[in-house]
Amino acid sequence: MIERVELGPCAAYDYEGDGPTAVALPGRMLGGMPAVYYAMEPLLAEGWRVVLVWWELLDLSADMWEWVRERADAALDYAGGADLLIAKSLGTYAAPIDLPAVWLTPLLGNDGIPDAMRKRAAKSLFVGGPNDFAWDGELARELGETLEIDDADHGLARTSDAPRIAAAVTAFSAGLGRA
Repeated sequence: MIERVELGPCAAYDYEGDGPTAVALPGRMLGGMPAVYYAMEPLLAEGWRVVLVWWELLDLSADMWEWVRERADAALDYAGGADLLIAKSLGTYAAPIDLPAVWLTPLLGNDGIPDAMRKRAAKSLFVGGPNDFAWDGELARELGETLEIDDADHGLARTSDAPRIAAAVTAFSAGLGRA
């Protein structure tokens, strides 16, 4: 069952599951779809509960760190905590939240994000590709596990890549010892 919920600063969709909990933060628009779903689907199949934050950033003058953190904290409070964070693009500004994380098309060249990533103790999986303006494969490999997809761009939307993303997320989540 999927239930739409209001978090205060934004809405979310609560995908029911009786296993561990993941909070998914989208990119700037469209709920991060389809890339976020490629990462959520294997977790849902394993019984995870996923709280998918639903936002759209319209005010580009906003402080991205505060804007994302307010929404991420609201989702984590609503969920009662989480075992895994999934974040696409804009969601990378949640890097200071020290939970195991899957970073889809992370903004590795932006605004202090590399420094925030280096401070994390929790495990990370980075997913991206060389045709993404924000991708830095060398930095991603330095920071954690990496799935680099040939020819992938910032949208990470090709359905042919979905099985590789799902397999990487499955292996990563199994390594957390909670799934």
